[in-house]
Amino acid sequence: MRLLTVPFLICGLLVLVSSGCGGGGPAGPDVVPVSGTVKLDGQPGAGIGVMFFPTGMTRGTTYYANTDASGKYELQASDGKKGAPVGEYRVTCSKYVMPDGSPFTSDGSMSPEMAGAKEMLPPKYSDQSQTELKATVPAGGGTVDLEVTSK
Repeated sequence: MRLLTVPFLICGLLVLVSSGCGGGGPAGPDVVPVSGTVKLDGQPGAGIGVMFFPTGMTRGTTYYANTDASGKYELQASDGKKGAPVGEYRVTCSKYVMPDGSPFTSDGSMSPEMAGAKEMLPPKYSDQSQTELKATVPAGGGTVDLEVTSK
């Protein structure tokens, strides 16, 4: 019987440790307001998806926004909280278009790829592993403007 107890104790300890003993608890880390403007080829970048991925010691998950017609965005978390935690981020900008050139719009039931949409921005902006875009969210929040090109 003792041989069976040891693996169960080890598994139990691993579950407790991996469930997180720090890092903001269930509510997650505190966020500060983050907004900005995306310019595409020097013009306001309408309909661009912006994602901030925490790097280094920055806590949290992915924070995202979509630009409006004037290229403006305001970050939010998946739980709807506006903003992002203070820290360092890798940033992606993505713009999907349909084969006829019209913007991809979604009701959430289908990914852009499943709908036949194509990414119009190069991987140096749109691919999380290749992006050259970085941002620092300062204490108190602030503005992070981004410039991308379609080439």
